[in-house]
Amino acid sequence: MERAELISPDLILLDVLMPGMGGFETCRRLKASESTKGIPVVFMTALGETAQKVAGFEAGGVDYVVKPLEIDEVLARIKTHLALSAMRAELEAQNVQLRQEIEKRKRLEAELRCAHDMLERRVAERTSELAAANGLLKQEIGERKRAEETLRESQGLLQAIIDNSTAMVYVKDLQGRYLLSNRRFRQLCHATVESIVGRTDHELFPPEQAESFRSFDRRVLEAQQPLEAEEVVPQDDGMHTYISVKCPLFDAEGMPYAVCAISTDITERKRAEEERERLLASEQAARSKAETADRLKDEFLCTLSHELRTPLTSILGWAHILLRATKSDAATVERGLRVIERNGMAELGLIEALLDVSAILCGKVDLKPQPVSLAEVIQAVLDTVAPAAEAKGVCISLSLSSKTSRVWGDRGRLEQIVNNLLSNAIKFTPSGGRVDVSLEEVGATSQLRISDTGEGISADFLPHVFEKFRQANSSTTRWRRGLGLGLSIVRDLVIMHGGEVRAESAGEGRGAVFIVDLPLMPVVEETAAPRSTDAGEARSV
Repeated sequence: MERAELISPDLILLDVLMPGMGGFETCRRLKASESTKGIPVVFMTALGETAQKVAGFEAGGVDYVVKPLEIDEVLARIKTHLALSAMRAELEAQNVQLRQEIEKRKRLEAELRCAHDMLERRVAERTSELAAANGLLKQEIGERKRAEETLRESQGLLQAIIDNSTAMVYVKDLQGRYLLSNRRFRQLCHATVESIVGRTDHELFPPEQAESFRSFDRRVLEAQQPLEAEEVVPQDDGMHTYISVKCPLFDAEGMPYAVCAISTDITERKRAEEERERLLASEQAARSKAETADRLKDEFLCTLSHELRTPLTSILGWAHILLRATKSDAATVERGLRVIERNGMAELGLIEALLDVSAILCGKVDLKPQPVSLAEVIQAVLDTVAPAAEAKGVCISLSLSSKTSRVWGDRGRLEQIVNNLLSNAIKFTPSGGRVDVSLEEVGATSQLRISDTGEGISADFLPHVFEKFRQANSSTTRWRRGLGLGLSIVRDLVIMHGGEVRAESAGEGRGAVFIVDLPLMPVVEETAAPRSTDAGEARSV
């Protein structure tokens, strides 16, 4: 037993009959030992009874050899049992390995089932989560689609609104590139939606306007608030004025990313405002003119009453004296008659002036035009006013550069023009002064110049010198008699003859010059000599 446990032989030949312990008992003990139970035992016995063989097999033996032993048979049986033992050992090893594999597979299957169960739980959980997420996603997709549809509708509505607006609406980025525009703006630029996106003002407008637009954009971005300004935009029918309101657009971080503008054409409004201002100015001027005319009318009526009353007072006074004069007082009668005649002529002059003004205002001046020599007219008038000039001590110088100056006009009215100008010059020239009269041809006109060394005309009054009822407010002129109609009549009569009249003066106390330009008639050969002096003749009175 000990030896078998020590060396663990491949096979044990065991005699059934042994001293001490029998073979069957030894075999049972070997089979009871864990270390030797697998060793095959072959009994050697001389007993051939079946009961003995069964007892040996029950003890754990694997075979019997009968004594006397046949070596070949024993070896064959040993080989067979060794082979069987080896096969059994191999089979047991395989069984062990198989059991291990089975155990391993069972463990793996258990782990796999556990993993499968866990996976199924996770799949179920993830499926549930995915289903919930899919539900949320479907809801979000639905909401997004509805939002996109709403956005498209809003964008369509917004585009329709701005496209149908009469104002120009557009959006530009920070570099001045157009991002959005409405139909009115595209019509102005003759562009389509696709062609205008990405373009700048410098590509659409002249340089000056483009730089003005960009400058306004920069001011809006710098101010970071809406600004309003007028902008001039070139269009097919000319320049138009727009009132533009521009505001910056901000992103989620509060940084400006674009400029939005709404520009309304106010050209007609500007024109209406200008017309209104013009009409207002015209109305104010008319009111001022009416007020001035009303004031002048009052002044004229006051002057007229004075001018009419003064000669009448003198006439009535002398008439009263003459009614009481005796026949022997011839000197007094003669003096009175002369005063009455002089004042009657003055009254007649006033009335004629009033009638002339009335006829001019009513357009009832009846001109009788004919070829007239201005030289003859000037000399005739000079003969008339010479006594008054001589009595006042005023020297009149006459210079006629041409005796052939003829105009087409009314001789009587032309004499009235010259008479008014000469009488006016004499009246405002002090004693010892001088009045120069000249006539010359200037181009296609005959130019009459009457200059004096009298009191002159102030710069303020000079533009009004030909207006009706106008008289200078100088204290030096207030005492002189007159209605202030003479120069107005001169202007109107000159205009009726197709001419022009103007006044010049260096100022008060520096004299005045009145210039009349009348259109010349074509030169015609004449047989009769005119009443004028020879060409270039000059004389003094």
